[in-house]
Amino acid sequence: MENNRSLIFSPQFILGIIIIAVGIVFMLDNLDIIYAGDFLRYWPALLIVYGVTKVSQSSKNSGQIFGWILILVGSMKLLDTLNFINFRIWDWWPIVFIVIGLNFLRGSWNRSRGIGGTQSTDDSLNDSDSYIKNIAMMSGVKRKITSKDFRGGELTAFMGGCEIDLRDAEMKGEEAVLDVVAVWGGIEIRVPMGWSISVKATPIMGGVEDGTYPSKDGTPKRLVITGNIVMGGVEIKN
Repeated sequence: MENNRSLIFSPQFILGIIIIAVGIVFMLDNLDIIYAGDFLRYWPALLIVYGVTKVSQSSKNSGQIFGWILILVGSMKLLDTLNFINFRIWDWWPIVFIVIGLNFLRGSWNRSRGIGGTQSTDDSLNDSDSYIKNIAMMSGVKRKITSKDFRGGELTAFMGGCEIDLRDAEMKGEEAVLDVVAVWGGIEIRVPMGWSISVKATPIMGGVEDGTYPSKDGTPKRLVITGNIVMGGVEIKN
């Protein structure tokens, strides 16, 4: 029963209700029954409702972050409409960079403590074919990895691109963690057939595309993708 209720009151369902309600208001306004402006001035409340739904229903960090942003913006705009405060959204746009930066710091802090991946403070994890560390800043990086003990790494593309070919690499363990940061840039990762992909990265006005073929055996090697993608993209394929 709980699962069915969650599916019914999904973000898509709430968005549909909001669109229908706005349509009804405009229709009644056209029929001279009500004045749409009296109702539409409270439109920030719709952002709050939709944001609460995203936070409560989304299991991914990106969905919850987006939901909290909607709740915050909707609340501030509603208070402005009610003349409690003076709020102009464009005065606050730099906070987006602050939130993104804090998210990057959180990811770096977790990696240094060995949370969610291999500890990068280990002396054996300097840049190598086993643990890769590459930064493409307004430039490009192309690399082919042939390690027989691939354990993951860190890739950063800032207004640039990284192309990493892992098709000849192998894992001794069952899992490797690759932390990615793409800001106005792109990262392409080619993996061997049979590797499974687990995406735990947070896209913010960006995206991750997994174009790999699923493993057919019961004990696949798994590559976990963590990190942040901001107005950029990450593509994983065979």
